[in-house]
Amino acid sequence: MDNQNILNAHKWRFACKEFDINKKILPDNLSFLLEIIRLSPSSFGMQPFQVLVLRNHWLLEELSQIVWGGKKQLITASEVILFVTRKDIRYDSKFTEYMIKSVRKLPIEMQELYIPIIKKHQEVDFNLLTDERYLHDWAGKQVYIALANLMTAAAQIEIDSCPIEGFTISTVTELLTNKKIIDPTLQEPCVFCALGYRLSPPAREKTRLSFDELVKFID
Repeated sequence: MDNQNILNAHKWRFACKEFDINKKILPDNLSFLLEIIRLSPSSFGMQPFQVLVLRNHWLLEELSQIVWGGKKQLITASEVILFVTRKDIRYDSKFTEYMIKSVRKLPIEMQELYIPIIKKHQEVDFNLLTDERYLHDWAGKQVYIALANLMTAAAQIEIDSCPIEGFTISTVTELLTNKKIIDPTLQEPCVFCALGYRLSPPAREKTRLSFDELVKFID
């Protein structure tokens, strides 16, 4: 895909507020988009989140009542994805050990170097360990990298998307906990992404800061 085609995809994309319920994403395209998420970069390659593909109609109906930013999207989208951040992501957690040893398969000598680097990053560089909220926010930053890649890839194959963070975390957590979908001691909702095909074209043109207002070259 050349530069202009990529730019055209970004210009075509907008936050779709209502989808055509009669148009469904093909399984191969959904698999492609989920693989894009899986391959997205994250800090230290730790992937501190999980991806839930929500397909239960009644669950989505209930969520639409409490997710004020997604009342129409959640019930009209072809697919709804929820990113949940992990809470067990301290440098000394079993999850971190699992990622380093079993997923990334780092050699022993690299493992011995890697954990102290993560410890310093969490403890000193970003001061993440004084409040569990900070770790959640750090994990959320990694989610948004994957979310951006997801929406960009979707636009390149003309699938519409809408990121949704208009909800109260505690309320959504309570619902998903009661439904036994998440474990609140280990997971926390971060952001939804609805995917499908637009019901109608955008109401107005895309507006952004001009290039010169946004970009500053430091020589």
